[in-house]
Amino acid sequence: MATLQHLTIQQIDDVLQAAVERHIPATITVRGENGTWSNLRSRLVALQAEHIHLEMPEGPDGRPFGLRPADKAGVSFKFKHHKHIFTGTVAGTEEGHLADGTAAVVLSVCCPTKMHRMQRRAFLRADVPPNRVVRASFWLGGRDAEPAGTGPGKPVWSGRVANISAGGFQVACEADAADVLDVGETVGVRVHFGVGEEAVYADAQFRHAQAIEGKLHLGFQFVGLAQSAEGRDALQSISVKAAQFQRESTATQRART
Repeated sequence: MATLQHLTIQQIDDVLQAAVERHIPATITVRGENGTWSNLRSRLVALQAEHIHLEMPEGPDGRPFGLRPADKAGVSFKFKHHKHIFTGTVAGTEEGHLADGTAAVVLSVCCPTKMHRMQRRAFLRADVPPNRVVRASFWLGGRDAEPAGTGPGKPVWSGRVANISAGGFQVACEADAADVLDVGETVGVRVHFGVGEEAVYADAQFRHAQAIEGKLHLGFQFVGLAQSAEGRDALQSISVKAAQFQRESTATQRART
């Protein structure tokens, strides 16, 4: 069963109307000119004709993020048991109102004609079973910056994936990677699920590093997967594998009890 579902126009209209009525929080994902990704917090506040109004997202410095007309922005929000994802075109800014009724400048995005939804459980972390080997390689600069060869100036790190979900993964690898990466930095990722399996490529952001049982584990968040057909295929593959690992883990626990 596909975990990434396409919605009809009527379903899109219905879910947007319901989400706006509840002023549901949203995440706006944009890619900068240098290839780095930004996840910005916002909220759905109004539905006006062919546009959606969202609270103006703020950048890391706390100032309104500079989105321009015609920019493409990924928008995602959680509603009931699903996460909804679409790519919208920025129309500009308008005078509007926030969720509490306060007058303010809001971001106007064209209503989408395509939207996908995924069950929220797909974003639950699944441990990779001990009898399976999933490996990840990653490098600086995003998936399109994969070096043709490795070297001191273009390092590629690799390690064994400990857990994975549609939202990200954790990998045990060399300690020097944590010395180079800054939190929020964009990397390119290649995840290989085993012999005979096709590798999955994605952009990700470094989120944290921690020592677990004497090994350094790095945590990464996938970004931008829903904004291209290739990325959605990768998201589907990752979700299917994560669900498979969850089933195997549950079956193992039942066998033990």
